[in-house]
Amino acid sequence: MNELAQELAPPLVLIVDDDLLQRLPMRKALEQDGFYVLEAENGRAAWELMQQKRPDLVISDVMMPVMDGFALCQTIRSQTGLAHLPVLLATSLDDMASIKHAYQTGATDFITKPINWGLLGHRVRYILRGARTAQALADRELELLRTRMEIIRRLGQAAEYRDNETGLHIHRMSHYSALIGEALGLSRDDQELLLHAAPMHDVGKIGIPDRILLKPGKLTEDEFVIMKTHTTLGGRLLDQEPSLLLRTAHRIALTHHEKWDGSGYPRGLIGEEIPLLGRICSLADVFDALTSQRPYKQPWSVEQAVNEIRRCAGTAFDPKVVQVFLEVLPRILAIKERFPDPELSKSEVADPLLFR
Repeated sequence: MNELAQELAPPLVLIVDDDLLQRLPMRKALEQDGFYVLEAENGRAAWELMQQKRPDLVISDVMMPVMDGFALCQTIRSQTGLAHLPVLLATSLDDMASIKHAYQTGATDFITKPINWGLLGHRVRYILRGARTAQALADRELELLRTRMEIIRRLGQAAEYRDNETGLHIHRMSHYSALIGEALGLSRDDQELLLHAAPMHDVGKIGIPDRILLKPGKLTEDEFVIMKTHTTLGGRLLDQEPSLLLRTAHRIALTHHEKWDGSGYPRGLIGEEIPLLGRICSLADVFDALTSQRPYKQPWSVEQAVNEIRRCAGTAFDPKVVQVFLEVLPRILAIKERFPDPELSKSEVADPLLFR
């Protein structure tokens, strides 16, 4: 069924009640008001039915065997994409405890027994209008959030392209980071968050002058002071964002140049004061920087880079993150082969640990 046909079709209401004598008059009243109706005799049967056909609204009794109305409501609310599905729980007029619990479990509203069948259709239509409005607002907010995220991602890519000739660094280091996070025991959701937040780690470089960002060779002390501001610039750019992804990117942008021994920047955080995702991205960023060719340097060999990272365990890097990095090194190298940079010519050899 296409979208237009779906919009024109009568709303589908799912009635959930173990009492047939309640379901029958409710079905009759709703069908007379132009609704399509499905029935289930308990919460579990209703949930199984919803896997086959999603209703526009659910009306459920509270007290039922197998799965009651509260449990059904909680199950619905736990599923992605069902946040705005209207759920009405039927309660007795004086059952204030059930009414309170209905809202706590995520019910949209409640209807009191005995139900006025003549007004039921009007009540359902009113709630459906509110649900459609809420869904439209949520869709609009999601669209705006995606737009903000895309703008910030593009800024991160722009900063990356200014810093070297390809954008593959952010792909490699973000996949390195997610892999290390997996090996450290991060949840699947946090691994995904890290994968998508890590590419924004250097977004603040968009505000660094070309004469510094693109300078071949070692920076002067004054130039390095300016270069270090890319962390705080990135932090300001990502500050006060409502989404979890951008808040995570904000922490990474601010902390991926902090060092385990407190000698990093911008705040000189020590040890576990540095957020774990910042510690992970720090190592991933440095490994890729060392082993990648740039206009101002030749790549280090993998062996040289690994030895340097091992040497810096406990100073620049979290020893535990280093240990896990070494354990998953074969998989790290597989990622490196998947996203290779094109070779550059007329390159100079970099100074050790030129981590910009």
